[in-house]
Amino acid sequence: MGGLHHSVTAAFAVSGSVIKEKGYFVIKDKTRSGKKMIRRTKDTSEQISARHQILEHCHKAGYPWLDKYYLSNNGQPYVSHDGDNYIMTDLLNYPETDFADQQGFLKLVEALARWHSCARGIKLGSALNKGRPPAPLSESFTSQEEFLTSLRKRVSKQSKWSDFDVLFLKNFAEYKNRMQKAQNLLNSTNYLTRWQKAAKQSHICHGGLKEDTMLVFEDKFYLTKFDQASIGYQLNDLCDLIRRREKGHGKQDCSLILEAYSNVLPLEADEELIAEAMLLYPFAFIKIVKEYYQKKRSWTPVAMTNKMLEVLCTP
Repeated sequence: MGGLHHSVTAAFAVSGSVIKEKGYFVIKDKTRSGKKMIRRTKDTSEQISARHQILEHCHKAGYPWLDKYYLSNNGQPYVSHDGDNYIMTDLLNYPETDFADQQGFLKLVEALARWHSCARGIKLGSALNKGRPPAPLSESFTSQEEFLTSLRKRVSKQSKWSDFDVLFLKNFAEYKNRMQKAQNLLNSTNYLTRWQKAAKQSHICHGGLKEDTMLVFEDKFYLTKFDQASIGYQLNDLCDLIRRREKGHGKQDCSLILEAYSNVLPLEADEELIAEAMLLYPFAFIKIVKEYYQKKRSWTPVAMTNKMLEVLCTP
């Protein structure tokens, strides 16, 4: 990453010194309260403006603990220079949330529910989801099962199998069974109606919840890095968070987690079943299989096999 051009700092009305860090620039400006950071983003001006609108909406609705965007001299939440867009936010040097702490994690879930309640009813058009909202899981489940079934037939016909091939074929039946159970469970609920309602009312999902995007300071949870935010069904966020914790800390008591969430943002009658279906579905298995068979293999076969073994050991 090269230096920060003076036209960018000038456009953000920065008068202090600029220090280059890994992936961003720290701004020390005595005329502003707290440290700020400027970073380059690949997002379009429309996407940045949509995320700025989300952050401002949530701040006004009662959840101000966010890395909001600062406006440039021309009133935009970004500065364009040499084909790139730059954004300026607060530099939140707060500790990451400790997912190992059960009580702390439940408080985090409550904070997520509070943010979700604020992140609704925002008029965004199509910019946030790049012109196409995400498909409902009921459609995704069907297409993924068809993909894996077709892939199994192709791999089984190969004359030579890699270690990854062997693991995939050996565990295919078990994971297909999980996929079918999850799909049947989801189909027994009103999921599609709830998904349609979320899309119509512009419910926002963070899309990238993990330890380093959820910071804690003085009992306040700061949500950061909204690069993957999208219109969607917010229970996806909660289940992603549960899976993230299970990856490092084993199977969780989801009843306590869903209760903590519902204490702030009550769940509908069948949403516990929807969450059960989401958590049963083997997203991690499908992801690693796609990475191996569909993408350019930038990793060594041993590394990919080890990643598959990690997935197989995760609940």
